[in-house]
Amino acid sequence: MRFLGTVLLVFFSLTFLHAQLDNDAFDWPYQLDAADSNALYLGINTLGFAKNNEYFNAIADGYTLFGYQFNPYLAYHAAPNFKISAGVYLQKDFGNDEYSTVEPVFTLGYRTGSTQLLLGTLKGSLSHQLIEPLYDFEKVLVDRMEHGFQILVDKENLFLDGWVDWQHMIYKGENDQEVISGGLSLNKRLWAGNVELWLPLQMVVLHKGGQIDSSLEPLQTYVNTAVGFSLKHQRGQDYFIKSVNLDSYYVSSSDFSGERLLAYEDGSGWYINASADMRPNLRAMLSYWRGHEFISIMGGQLYPSVSSSFKNAGTIEEIRQLLIIRLTHSLQITDNISLTTRFEPFFDLQNNTFEFSHGFYMSYTPQFLLLRKKANR
Repeated sequence: MRFLGTVLLVFFSLTFLHAQLDNDAFDWPYQLDAADSNALYLGINTLGFAKNNEYFNAIADGYTLFGYQFNPYLAYHAAPNFKISAGVYLQKDFGNDEYSTVEPVFTLGYRTGSTQLLLGTLKGSLSHQLIEPLYDFEKVLVDRMEHGFQILVDKENLFLDGWVDWQHMIYKGENDQEVISGGLSLNKRLWAGNVELWLPLQMVVLHKGGQIDSSLEPLQTYVNTAVGFSLKHQRGQDYFIKSVNLDSYYVSSSDFSGERLLAYEDGSGWYINASADMRPNLRAMLSYWRGHEFISIMGGQLYPSVSSSFKNAGTIEEIRQLLIIRLTHSLQITDNISLTTRFEPFFDLQNNTFEFSHGFYMSYTPQFLLLRKKANR
């Protein structure tokens, strides 16, 4: 612990800024611009991925995710503030003769000022900008699509993302439960200057139930929240260390179900990140997690006190304490082509073990103008 304290003190003394992982390379753009009115576009979103988890602990399994995602779509800007897009989402996991996912996608988008409203397939997954204890990075590789309703605000001093993802629909008399998730991701800048201060507030909710089903399963409602601060300091592109970053979150989990099915009713944790962006295209990040009886709804598998392991189901660790090192190299070849490499070793301070994961990702997200109608005069 004395060594850990020394490492954290040295690293924090060098860093002050938004220290979440940089997931821009995994973002599939959604733009609603008045200049595109009466235009028809063909878009293609692709992601190739290879992620290997060398885990041997009793909380999270080790495995490999290897494949690609392909999402062609047509987008028609019917008015300066309205867009309709439709396409298909395909996922191929290598080693599987079939496509693991073949799913239609459809979105109605409306913009007023800096606010966008989306109905249908959402701009979801890592675009929510949630921390890993609340949202697992791997969901972008295994469960990317979200469908429902979303409100987005992205301004210079404010990011807001509120959404409802309707995961499972039921009809009258079904012996099943409806499943709904949603959340709020808010980041407000309180101070601007050489050093910026931001206040993040995050929440995810999962509900299972319904009033028209015949299922005997009890109603279940789970909530994860996070609140903290983020300090941002840009040093400039001419420096070897271009920016330095720090953020800290208090994280909680709560079970509001009528009948308790989980091991813990309430849990909490501290999640502290520090990072430095360096030339050329490198980011080093140090994360510290200490969780007490924390249960995540859709967060990373390393953080909860309850195991998600197939071979170690039922394992419980009241306290989880991790020190995670993340090394990332991102190469932006063009505006819509990127290559990303990650290496993420971690120390389990409770069990005195060392494990790691690593991954390589290729992203291509072009958009081609097919037709532009002249505006009526």
